[in-house]
Amino acid sequence: MTLTDCFARLEPPTRTVTIYSPQPQPDVADWFQTGIDTVDYRSLPDVTAPERSFFVVHDDGTFVAAVGLESAREFLEPPIHEPWADAFDDATYRRLVDVFESTVWHSLERRQLLAVSRGIENRAWQAGSGTLRVGFQNAAALEPMEPVYTRLAAETALDIHVYIADEWDRPAIPGVTIHTDGGDGIGSFWVLVFDGDGDPLRTSGLIARERNSGGFEGVWSDEPQVVARLERALQAAGD
Repeated sequence: MTLTDCFARLEPPTRTVTIYSPQPQPDVADWFQTGIDTVDYRSLPDVTAPERSFFVVHDDGTFVAAVGLESAREFLEPPIHEPWADAFDDATYRRLVDVFESTVWHSLERRQLLAVSRGIENRAWQAGSGTLRVGFQNAAALEPMEPVYTRLAAETALDIHVYIADEWDRPAIPGVTIHTDGGDGIGSFWVLVFDGDGDPLRTSGLIARERNSGGFEGVWSDEPQVVARLERALQAAGD
């Protein structure tokens, strides 16, 4: 299965979001509408403090979660932390990432994808072992991440594989296996897969396809079967 096939097989749940706030939140609502089937707004009394605004998520009519609106606002321009940073515990947008697992978004920016990617790397860092596979599209995308992966390899027992569509003519990254000449399958996608070192509660994956008009459409998932398909597709693209 190719990365393109894997992306096409994604089946997101039917989700609805209702925003509760004293005033409409058009920027948040517009972003929700790039991945959510139905987005509604319900007015709260004007005396309600803005920070008390929230949204409610349903899957196929079943309640999933109620989340503070600040998590969505933070994700529009998320902070970027190193995988080993304690600041991950204080990032409010991580609640949104957890709730919208398996949602296919049609408008993701590089910064948002980087924030989700760092979350997966953080999970791998905390596990300290297992296999982390990353598709970097090309050498130019990998180069600024070299210090991050150098430290991940040096301070954990992770088996790290990275995949690029072109050649890597820089020095080798100690502890990291670089697969080159991955072709268009690698060049068109942003992919991360952590196998959880055999623990299904630790698995996590991300796949996003770059759009011709700019930005990405993509999904992140903790579902072991989805993560396993992503891993097989990424390996196949690097063969």
